[in-house]
Amino acid sequence: MADEKIKILVVDDEETVRLLFQRVLQAAGYDAVIAADGEEALSVIANGDIGVVLLDIKMPGLSGIDVLGRISTDWPNLCVIMATAVADIETGVEAMKLGAYDYITKPFDQDEALLKIRRAIQKWQERLQDKQHLLQLEQNITEQTRRLQGQFTELVSSLAREHQLLLQLAAKQETGKKSPLSGLPPELQGPISTVKEFRDALLKILHRS
Repeated sequence: MADEKIKILVVDDEETVRLLFQRVLQAAGYDAVIAADGEEALSVIANGDIGVVLLDIKMPGLSGIDVLGRISTDWPNLCVIMATAVADIETGVEAMKLGAYDYITKPFDQDEALLKIRRAIQKWQERLQDKQHLLQLEQNITEQTRRLQGQFTELVSSLAREHQLLLQLAAKQETGKKSPLSGLPPELQGPISTVKEFRDALLKILHRS
């Protein structure tokens, strides 16, 4: 399975718990590493290729909520799953509002915990794919807008040159004859000295239309 290649960081101040989680995850085919507290967890995340963090809520020093806040700010693409005691379920729900994908309760049922982890990873991967798709769309729009702006600039420059030629023809015409500019909108019937002025005149015409 694709999610089994993801590295999971288990963060818990209780050695027996984090080692047990590590064994369970490794037995399920995951690459699992451990950290004993929040500071160590942040160091591992900063230096490694962690994809998922299984994070205990109550720890001395930096709490799980504190670490979650740092992750949400500095590594928003990480999937965080909180681990909490049954008595602290409300805290687990609150953690999800702060950016966690799900929570599991301790003491945990191995099958249920693995199922929740797999579901959270699946949802996380789908969200990353959506973000990547949105980013690609934004890049495409930016590129197309830049291309259109370039084409518009070239078109304006070309029309401005033709307008100058019409002005020159109008200046050479005999008095009383119809000006070659008479069929143009009012903004283009007078002298225009720069491409910028011509562009502004075109924009006024387009806006009026």
